[in-house]
Amino acid sequence: MKRPEPSPPGLQPLRIPAGWFINWNTLREIDPAEAEGGAFAGSSLFMATHAQMRFQIDVEWRPEFDPDGSYQMRVEYAPWKRTERGRRREDVALSFADAEVVHRFETRSRAELVRELDAWLWRAATWVREGH
Repeated sequence: MKRPEPSPPGLQPLRIPAGWFINWNTLREIDPAEAEGGAFAGSSLFMATHAQMRFQIDVEWRPEFDPDGSYQMRVEYAPWKRTERGRRREDVALSFADAEVVHRFETRSRAELVRELDAWLWRAATWVREGH
């Protein structure tokens, strides 16, 4: 009788406050030292957008496919487009093309990454970056 294949590691549990849209999540509950080939193949492992607060969080593994790489997290803020008088233009679609990077974090530790990611998911969901 053939032994069953071990199931792949599940997704990393995260505490995600209301308002976030998860663009994608392939962040697994596995450490780099335990990973077999391909576990860190995708450059972007997690991306979430909070449209109302205008934040985006991206977690990558760099260099891609390199077991000696590291997690790299980037938090971006997309300021409101403004009129000549300085008022918010709400008729312009949200875009992160010219976003301001407000935080960067790099680690090889999944536990450290999860702590930092949980903290920024909460902070960005409640932080008012600019006035109305």
